[in-house]
Amino acid sequence: MSGAIAKISRSKSFFIIVLLHTAAALGQSTPPSASSTQQADNRIFAELDHLTHAKRVKSGDAVTAHLLAPARLPDGTELPKGTKLIGSITDLKPKADKEGPSKMGLLFTTVAPKNGQERTVSMVLVTVAPHTQQNDVDLLSGGNPFSGGNRMQAGTASNTLNATTNEGEALSRGLGARAPASHSNVAPGQLQPGKSYLPDIVMVSYSTMSPGTLLESANGSVYLDAGVRLLLITQ
Repeated sequence: MSGAIAKISRSKSFFIIVLLHTAAALGQSTPPSASSTQQADNRIFAELDHLTHAKRVKSGDAVTAHLLAPARLPDGTELPKGTKLIGSITDLKPKADKEGPSKMGLLFTTVAPKNGQERTVSMVLVTVAPHTQQNDVDLLSGGNPFSGGNRMQAGTASNTLNATTNEGEALSRGLGARAPASHSNVAPGQLQPGKSYLPDIVMVSYSTMSPGTLLESANGSVYLDAGVRLLLITQ
């Protein structure tokens, strides 16, 4: 009898040891890494290169912008600050009249890194906002989790438009200027998709397919001054 009891005790001890080892192994398992659970940031912060005025362009004309901050494409490709974006005018109505508002369609389709080859990218312009005012601090890292504060800054004196205001170029060319924008200094992290922060300009729709993003103005003509900030989303 004592031998049977000893055998049962040894079996229980072995079972307990196995349970302890299993629990220890589970407790030491590696949790999922942050990189495996982090959502990819598909935003691109850019700045328009040249004045694009409905009275001075035609459908099919090229439009260019450049990245204000490094960005990452869905396939992991890194785009450095300064990378060029290339698009075109897809739709146009020069001025507002009794037949309807002025309109402009924009579609960006290509990225061109300074030291790389051009490539087609599915992306859509979802927000337009005035250029950051001179001497304002505009840290794009606040709105882009893939970027550190030491990797990108914008709103420096070198990026100001004509060293005056966002509307300086259009005014200097006799094309008129809008009233001051009430949200001209909106931070990148506060930019909302589907919204225009430019006075008298509304974003009617946006898509990765033609006509892309449609902007309208019921007062005058649609135009985007050089330095206008753009928020695009890659697909």
